[in-house]
Amino acid sequence: MSDSPVSSNLVRKSTRGLFVWSSLLVAAVSGCSQTPQEAILGRWYNGEMSLRFRPNGTVVWNTQQGLAQGKYVFVGQVPRWASESTTVRVRMDVVRNGQAIQPTLDLQFVGADRIRVIPGVQAQTRATDRLQAVLRRAQSENETAAASAIPAPSNRSATAVRGIR
Repeated sequence: MSDSPVSSNLVRKSTRGLFVWSSLLVAAVSGCSQTPQEAILGRWYNGEMSLRFRPNGTVVWNTQQGLAQGKYVFVGQVPRWASESTTVRVRMDVVRNGQAIQPTLDLQFVGADRIRVIPGVQAQTRATDRLQAVLRRAQSENETAAASAIPAPSNRSATAVRGIR
């Protein structure tokens, strides 16, 4: 029994259609992925710190030590795609309170809207006891206006906690 021209034609069309759909699926999935350079763009904040990475390579870093502004660059190997648990190293060349500093931060993507910031030795200060901070991506410019303000130290007494023990 030989294949009829009609069934051979159907097989060719099915194979071609499958190839086209597979190609579209791959393009769609890879189009959703971002490079680390794209993924860090925007504003990130928590109650103690905010970072804003701009596409032109400038950064604004606000902490309890003051506002720092300048440029940033990626250091070392940068993965092709940013995914959860991807870590990249960023060196900033910024000015804070009239002083030029060059802190290095490791940024780990914790999810689509969170990054863990791990300061290098140069970025740690006496006022920064935490070695890590998790920042949330701001959805708009206005969202971080109130949320990124550095809160005043709490007036709560620690004695209430001690009394529970």
